[in-house]
Amino acid sequence: MGIHADFVVRNARIRTLSESLPFAEALAAWRGRILAVGREEEIAPLIGPGTRVLDAGGGTVLPGFHDAHCHILLFGLSLVEVNLREAQTIADVVAAVAAHVRRTPPGKWIRGGGYNENKLRERRHPTRHDLDPVSPQHPVWLSHISGHMGVANSQALAIAGIARETPDPPGGRIVRDADGEPTGLLLETAQELVKRVLPPYTLEETKAALAAAGRRMAEEGITAAQDAWAGWIAPEEFRAYQEAVAEGLLPQRVWLMVDVERLAVRDRRFDFAFGLHTGFGSDRLRLGAIKIFIDGSLIGRTAALRRPYADPPDATGMLVKDPQTLLELIRLAHAGGWQVAMHAIGDRAIEVALDAIEEVMGPEAGRFRPRIEHCGVLAPDLLERIRRLQVVVVTQPRFLYELGDGFRIALGEERMRWTYPLASLRGVPVALSSDRPVVDGAPMKGIQAAVVRRTQSGTPFVPEEAFTLEEALRAYTIGAAYAAFAEAELGTLEPGRWADLVVLGADPFETDPEALESIPIRATVIGGRIVYEA
Repeated sequence: MGIHADFVVRNARIRTLSESLPFAEALAAWRGRILAVGREEEIAPLIGPGTRVLDAGGGTVLPGFHDAHCHILLFGLSLVEVNLREAQTIADVVAAVAAHVRRTPPGKWIRGGGYNENKLRERRHPTRHDLDPVSPQHPVWLSHISGHMGVANSQALAIAGIARETPDPPGGRIVRDADGEPTGLLLETAQELVKRVLPPYTLEETKAALAAAGRRMAEEGITAAQDAWAGWIAPEEFRAYQEAVAEGLLPQRVWLMVDVERLAVRDRRFDFAFGLHTGFGSDRLRLGAIKIFIDGSLIGRTAALRRPYADPPDATGMLVKDPQTLLELIRLAHAGGWQVAMHAIGDRAIEVALDAIEEVMGPEAGRFRPRIEHCGVLAPDLLERIRRLQVVVVTQPRFLYELGDGFRIALGEERMRWTYPLASLRGVPVALSSDRPVVDGAPMKGIQAAVVRRTQSGTPFVPEEAFTLEEALRAYTIGAAYAAFAEAELGTLEPGRWADLVVLGADPFETDPEALESIPIRATVIGGRIVYEA
């Protein structure tokens, strides 16, 4: 007697994204992996008494979406803490803080974030003077949407020891008013002055946040995700991930990209658990690249540019790592078997990243898949170097919709042509992602942004740089898998791969591009197990 599948999806329009068999009607899986893909009559004999059959109802089946750069734990925390993504005024920010103050015992910290001063009516950051009246007995810390800055109230500044005479730390700045007093706004590394005094999240709090993130991602068709800054939020963060995965709280396949600042250096090597490096783990949870920050953000004017910003014209951003320090970190990572992922948004930062890649890895750098995360302002000479070295670009098209109007103000019209390009990246390994909770992380929203390239105000954002729908889908599946050395296991629906898939309520290839994000998710399947069903 032949093998019976333990999971089958039928009555479907399957787009496998495989070259050998692009279309199918049914799919069978056994022990988590795809057993067969084909016509209904070919798959029917694999259905046995114990087979779980999912009737797709004529819906379109795609490989599961894979977010190659997001912040899973931060996103989960944003679902349970002060969430300022929808704030439109300073008063909205203050009201949200006040609501949490009312249900929090005096003396306990109020944490949250997601505000964007470019979207506030006042076009400025909140200050301690805004927050203090509603939080006289609570220290408050609010992260900016970019994660590259944040605002503290006076209680928090006092606990952190930040006063008029406190010097700016290397790679950061304490913003001050005309009298030299801290306003509460802390840029880049200056945030650490507050973060180091924040009470640590408990193991249970961390797991609860991961569970909240896992549920939401399953609802959006996400079957795999790479946490692009792991190891800095909670003291037992990796343990929380392990337990959340083992207990089924976080169903997605997860890669943890380790924050380089959390790695000690001993004897000219990173001292990390007896030499563990990229790739260690299981099919559910493994180590990804080492994450290294080189600069900040465009909307915060801290991304490092070759030429000054259009607004303000006296700013060029900042490198948070000097080139020599970066070079040494990449040497250590490469020698230790780590893939390297560098946050580089401005063209100056991208140039520094490419210089280091080329010096350490040489002309065959592509074999090691060094990654540039974001790759925001990509001048033509830098693009040619990326293409020659075959550096992996992990970028976020949803930025164009939510942040694009702010990019135009910050950079001016001339540089829009090379700001978050897509079409020009043909011939380069590209993975699409979200960077959530910076922007909305639903993959269909990111895919629509890649295809339409329009800002929230309705303004076209260099539409000739759009991806086709096919390109966008491949970059959100195959490209993301390639960025994590997982292309042999994920990204397409063909025998031997993991049975990770999403069932859509409409075929995106037959949907108006302006309506892609409205396509409903009917079901999400990971390893042949339904983790979400509408």
